[in-house]
Amino acid sequence: MQLSGWLLATFFLRLPTTKYFDDRQILYSYLISSFLICVICTHIYAALFVNKSRNNKQTVLFAFFGIFITGATIFLLDYYFGFQRYRKPSEGIPLANYDYIQFFIESIRYVGLWFLIYYLLVSNYETQKRVLALSQSETALKTAELANLKNQLNPHFLFNAINSIKALTLSDPHLARNALTELSQLLRTSLSMGNEQLVTFETEVSFVRDYLSLEKLRYENRLNYYFEVDKNSLNTKIPPMSLQVLVENAIKHGIGTSKEGGRILIKSTYKENVFLLSVRLNAFKNAILSLKSMNSTIL
Repeated sequence: MQLSGWLLATFFLRLPTTKYFDDRQILYSYLISSFLICVICTHIYAALFVNKSRNNKQTVLFAFFGIFITGATIFLLDYYFGFQRYRKPSEGIPLANYDYIQFFIESIRYVGLWFLIYYLLVSNYETQKRVLALSQSETALKTAELANLKNQLNPHFLFNAINSIKALTLSDPHLARNALTELSQLLRTSLSMGNEQLVTFETEVSFVRDYLSLEKLRYENRLNYYFEVDKNSLNTKIPPMSLQVLVENAIKHGIGTSKEGGRILIKSTYKENVFLLSVRLNAFKNAILSLKSMNSTIL
């Protein structure tokens, strides 16, 4: 872009048309000198700008300084060639002071355009960098939250489950063996989820069934639960342990605080690429925990 832009500006936009430049040798030496000045000065400026620590005020001053230096260098080149690219000098008409100001403005016109384009590109690049950095930070945060979800199998739940199974070994050994099998499956699934960023909803439902079965040993008739799962939603990918956390909160803040207990309804639907999951607790205290909607394309 640097080379193409200055080739266009030098050999087409600033191409002299006065008779003085009918001599090809003079014309080519002028054009090549002008091209090299513009490329070298702006390239040095860009290198210095990238390596320079700057704030907004310094950036503006630095830009004006770059425009002035580059424009002044082109102005000196025109001076060396007697300003013959302009009408008055080529016709031998005496110059006034304002003519030199006009020549200088002409010298910095395309330089100023280059600086404008350059800063637009730099600004766009830095904006993309900030967006990327923000995206990476959000990804890191989501990964940390996901890792936290994976470790949400409450140690108190394991302690209570083991005590419940221990009590059953005397009163109902068969039920104790089944409960121990469910606990083993629960721990195995929990460990396998630790290596996954997303799991199918079917896997999560299976995990929660085992979890609720063990919790029922503790709460007995106080805990009742039902599943209304749309078969189309079973292959939906969700963060591991996400449903378990909702169910655990429903038990902890609902059934655990109610002497009468309650009913937990786990319901899922999948329609028009939208995955809707709700965990609803109906208790005598009317405690309700609900996740309104989750979009499967986001998950």
